[in-house]
Amino acid sequence: MKESKREKSLRFGLIGLCVLVVFGGFVYSTDSSERVDESGQSIHAEVLTAGSREQNPVIAVAKMAQDQPVLIIYELDRSNQYYFKVLHSVSLQKRVKKIGLTKGKEGIWVQLDKKQWVLFSKSLEVLQEKKEAPSSVFSSKKPFKYDEHHQLIDISLIENKDPIQLDLSDHKAEPVEVHSLSVDQPLWLVVLQEDLVLAQGH
Repeated sequence: MKESKREKSLRFGLIGLCVLVVFGGFVYSTDSSERVDESGQSIHAEVLTAGSREQNPVIAVAKMAQDQPVLIIYELDRSNQYYFKVLHSVSLQKRVKKIGLTKGKEGIWVQLDKKQWVLFSKSLEVLQEKKEAPSSVFSSKKPFKYDEHHQLIDISLIENKDPIQLDLSDHKAEPVEVHSLSVDQPLWLVVLQEDLVLAQGH
């Protein structure tokens, strides 16, 4: 049976549509896998105030809360088993790629996109926006080595000859960041891929 011009164009149209759907699916899956790779770490933290006998540690945390990116300032209550008390919080438009601190720890820089940096105050008011990385961004992160077999974190500090060790045997995830939470450094904040853990140094 001879195919009419209308049927022929309809057949080619359907084939073209199928090709577009397949191609679109391929591009989307590649793009989403790249995004997952880029943002494998879903939680970031910085220490704004180190704790002492007189004051509680204060930290800034960027994370996902019920599929919504948020930036939260927590005070860790020493008198209540280091309960995470929310001081300030703000919802963000995009998932956070990186956070850092200004030199005096008075502000928190948040990278939301390749060309989108936002400076927040300690009370999470927007102070400034930039399209490029700020010239001076500091971090409270400490260098460390992780012994996967013994699940121990070794932290080498310049002022200490012997490294401090943190036991992570209660947690399966690998550490991503380590921050000192106190002036005399016995308490540490360990950032995992999707969680925060407090650890005592020994």
